[in-house]
Amino acid sequence: MTVTATGGRAKRHCGVCAAAVPPPFQTPQPEMAPDLDMRPGEPARSTLSRWVAVCRSCGAAAPDLSALPATVGAIVRSAAYRTLAEPGGPDTMPFRRWALLCQGQGDRLGEAEALLQAAWAADDAGADDAGADAAAITLRQTVAALWENVADTRIALRRLDVLRRAGQFEEAEQCAEGIADHPLDDTARAVLAFQRGRIAAGDRARHSIGSALPPPAHAPHVTHVRRTPPGLWRRLFGRG
Repeated sequence: MTVTATGGRAKRHCGVCAAAVPPPFQTPQPEMAPDLDMRPGEPARSTLSRWVAVCRSCGAAAPDLSALPATVGAIVRSAAYRTLAEPGGPDTMPFRRWALLCQGQGDRLGEAEALLQAAWAADDAGADDAGADAAAITLRQTVAALWENVADTRIALRRLDVLRRAGQFEEAEQCAEGIADHPLDDTARAVLAFQRGRIAAGDRARHSIGSALPPPAHAPHVTHVRRTPPGLWRRLFGRG
């Protein structure tokens, strides 16, 4: 990480070109339930465009520009990367550029996360862009391929949603069958059962985790959708 102290304050520098860069964006704590692919609820959801920063000097893209190794400079200067950065190019915000840097570092999980975030950005553009849905499908297909051999049940559950939303229902059901062989808690079993019902219905729509959970004894079912149940991210997906 490239950080220097100036007047008692830490000053960050791009790991590629050493230009001054801002600190990573701090996503606000979600107050609503996340989607089944773990896109967070509001107010975090609406800050998507700020999750990946772009260096104004060299064009590198990452959540934390100061954490980039200098070795990715060759990728930043490559024709493939520059094509993504061109106005009107295929990049969805800077997420695909960040994915390309992850790929160059051999970080398949980081690449998958960046591409899934690109799919979310395409979802948001869908109402105004006829090609956005097709782009989101293609991105999700790539994410599913990157996650194919990941044994973690948390990733497998997210991959299941990615496949369903890409319309790959046969592959999604096969994924569900594999997850059913894992040791699952009640929450994961409820999510799996909900997903299988949506797959059978040919449903590609977005759904929140709250939609998949049974109603609590003390409150109406709708509260699941409005607010993330305490500790749910940590129990199901290992997040605080």
